[in-house]
Amino acid sequence: MAIRQAGGWLTIPLLLLLCPVYGTEWTVGIYMCADNGMSEQAYEDLREMLTIGSTSEVNIIVQVDNAARDTNPGCRRYYVRKSVLDLLADLGEVDMADTAVLAEFIEFLGTHYPASNYLLILWDHGNGWRAGYGPQRAVLIDESHAHMMGVAGGELRKAIKSGVEHLGRKLTIIGFDACLMGSIEIAAELMPFADYLLASEAVVEWDGFPYDLFLGRLTARPTSTPEEFLPEFCADYVSSFPGEDVCLSALDLHQLERVMKILGPVLQDSLNPQATGYQLARTGVQTFPTDAVHPPSVRDEQIDFIHFWELAPGTGLTYLRSTLNPLIVANATAGSLANARGVAVWFPSGYLDFKSKTSEYRWLTFADSIPWLRFLNSYFGCDDVKPETPEITRHRTGRRGEIRLWWRKSWDLVSLTYELYQVTEPEIILLDHGDSLNNWESNGWSLSTRYFRSPAQAFFSGSASNLNCQLELKDPLPLPHGGLLSFYVFYSTQETEDSTGNIHRDVCYVECSGDRTAWQPLDSIYGDGEKWQELRYLLPAAPQLYLRFRYQTDAEINRLGVFIDDIRIERFASLRRALTTSDTTAYLFNLARDTSGYYFLVIAIDSFGNRSYVSQYYPVKITSWAEPYTLPAPFTGPCRLILDFPPEEIPDVFIYTLSGTLVKKFSRVQTREIQWNGTNEQNREVADGVYIVVVQGKNFRKTGRIAKVRLRY
Repeated sequence: MAIRQAGGWLTIPLLLLLCPVYGTEWTVGIYMCADNGMSEQAYEDLREMLTIGSTSEVNIIVQVDNAARDTNPGCRRYYVRKSVLDLLADLGEVDMADTAVLAEFIEFLGTHYPASNYLLILWDHGNGWRAGYGPQRAVLIDESHAHMMGVAGGELRKAIKSGVEHLGRKLTIIGFDACLMGSIEIAAELMPFADYLLASEAVVEWDGFPYDLFLGRLTARPTSTPEEFLPEFCADYVSSFPGEDVCLSALDLHQLERVMKILGPVLQDSLNPQATGYQLARTGVQTFPTDAVHPPSVRDEQIDFIHFWELAPGTGLTYLRSTLNPLIVANATAGSLANARGVAVWFPSGYLDFKSKTSEYRWLTFADSIPWLRFLNSYFGCDDVKPETPEITRHRTGRRGEIRLWWRKSWDLVSLTYELYQVTEPEIILLDHGDSLNNWESNGWSLSTRYFRSPAQAFFSGSASNLNCQLELKDPLPLPHGGLLSFYVFYSTQETEDSTGNIHRDVCYVECSGDRTAWQPLDSIYGDGEKWQELRYLLPAAPQLYLRFRYQTDAEINRLGVFIDDIRIERFASLRRALTTSDTTAYLFNLARDTSGYYFLVIAIDSFGNRSYVSQYYPVKITSWAEPYTLPAPFTGPCRLILDFPPEEIPDVFIYTLSGTLVKKFSRVQTREIQWNGTNEQNREVADGVYIVVVQGKNFRKTGRIAKVRLRY
């Protein structure tokens, strides 16, 4: 192997290590994902490692994957000795961003180089938990496989968890020679799998960790504890870059467990929208830019977590501040990062940045355990995000015309209620695939072949400045009992936030009207939805109902616009809101037999008034006639006797004792409900006990049991 150095190339022999060293204090595993723009830098760091090399007490193992364009492409595994790299395996072309590859490397360390302590260093660009270098959350980037390992999707946690399970014990230290990885979000992901986290809150300098200094300290004093040498590591890193804005810290992940237990209640008590003290704290807090060009700015999304709570208002935070201090084992800073206390957190400066990333952030362990997103949502105080569309998952029917329904809980940052609707006989009355304007009066809308869901066109709003385009249905829709509108949309519209916090939007309004004069808004579509998605809305009951899409833009930046396809409108034979609940289950009773079926829909509504899209239809058939029963059940006096029988029948209803004595008779009943005062044929109150009810028609008979109880005080 040849390592490039100033003035030429350094040639190093490749040997096969046959006898690994056992019983050492430390095994250091350095996982160098260099199959990207950092391929050349890998040689510089390998050179630093070679100046130290392994000892009888410290094993240094490197797995490095260089880019395909490199003079030495592919992945190799080495045992690092002083001035010599011993080739352990030529792995060929592997995907270093694959969770299984990282997990296998950790397993290899434990199997072949057992030690009292393990230090794993992940070496690459790094990008925190956030989206970057494409649509994924990228920590490790393998260009040859066009693959990235992220954090918010759970990939990093999965890899470390699998490796540690094979190792049979926690790693002592996980270090990141990578940018922006010193955050509480990363720490929470790794908390169960390591004792310490070594990482920078900020961008790491291109030359990265000073491996000659780090490994020199470790090999010189291998029995020293992490609390003893981690402060030296951090100081060595900062001193290696004089005059630069740098920081490095080490976190005690055992302390993080205690911090998170305290932090949850503190955040819950701090949900004070637009609190002046929090605004001032956010303005003055240490921030971390995502590149090495710009100085820290209030517009940065990453802030120092501890510094923020030092600046935050409230005497009730004293205990939290004292709890945070033991979390930081070591911390060194320089330049404009002087207020970096050791651990960062995501705290965007504007609402739009917050809104755009919550769907990814929610999957982090930290977000799942701590109400940080709710705290931020309260801080911005302008929630316009729809709850996740609920989905009805199952049901159960009973013998008395009752149905219990269950649906999945919708995700949202605030409390939710649900509206459950019951409809019958949905019928399609309009189906338009966007291939013609025949059904529409268009003012500015057109047909486009650029984006469509069903071949070969879709309705397009236009994308210029100062638009007021309208696409209005020519003929009214007869919806005497309401209906459902669904369509597919692909859109990207301007949504920007200026320095004062004012938001500017281009909006596509979905509206309906009974007279083409007073238009009722169903929704407003804006922002980024650059994939086809179905939107579903309930339509109000009206003898005739018009529909229109209205796209308005301002004089500012224009974006792609709005594409609409596959519009479908259905009308119902009946529509009723069955109930409103904060639960994710509903119990309905007194439903008549209907073999054509009932259809149920559910909508989630959050405390800001945002409504989700309508769920899918959930059909339920009731094929048997319900047993007669009372409401209440059991009854104590007057009650309602609920019946179910074919519409062509006019039955008699008999109430008997268990011994067969007739108590009461109702002749030629024509309704499904009888008001009964609880007396017998002699107008005397019936005794407590169980009774049999018989519904008897010409060709129909149904029996049931009811119970009378007396209230006792």
